[in-house]
Amino acid sequence: MKLKNLLESLFFVSSRPLSLKELVDFSKKDTKEVESAINELMSEYSENDRGLRIIENNKKYQMASAPDNAKLIQDFLQTELSGELTPASLETLTIITYRSPIKKSDLDKIRGINCSLILRNLLIKGLIEEKSSSDNEESEYLPSLEFIKFLGVNSLKDLPDYDKFHNNEDIDKLLGKIESPLEAILENNEQ
Repeated sequence: MKLKNLLESLFFVSSRPLSLKELVDFSKKDTKEVESAINELMSEYSENDRGLRIIENNKKYQMASAPDNAKLIQDFLQTELSGELTPASLETLTIITYRSPIKKSDLDKIRGINCSLILRNLLIKGLIEEKSSSDNEESEYLPSLEFIKFLGVNSLKDLPDYDKFHNNEDIDKLLGKIESPLEAILENNEQ
């Protein structure tokens, strides 16, 4: 796969800026090669009157809309903010509410699909918050205080069946947090 193609895909799906180190690690190319490909992409986007740009700040890069389209994007996002949530957004928000804090990779496993765009929309709407995880590898998501206030509860534990879903053995098995009985038997037989 061509490096520019790979980088462009990473920028497109990422909901956050990507560091040069991350891009080097993901692409398995050397730093100079990655920097050169990023610079080419940045030039191509700005010179060809495209609606997207690759922006850089302190060796972190992110795909963004072109500054010329700011008013159009602002109007669109305002409509998005005031619009209803899609079924996929509601499902994702429910998972975050009952399983928080939760990593994006765990959300993707539970839903069986990449949740990047949904997470971005929920963040924009102020329904969820993103925080650095304790292992500093991947961000975690949790419901915002505004959303909790909107639900009319003092704590997430006040939600119906909260304990049942927050500490669900089947979900924990799916996420690999606990071993299923079959896996334990197979593992013991191998020893």
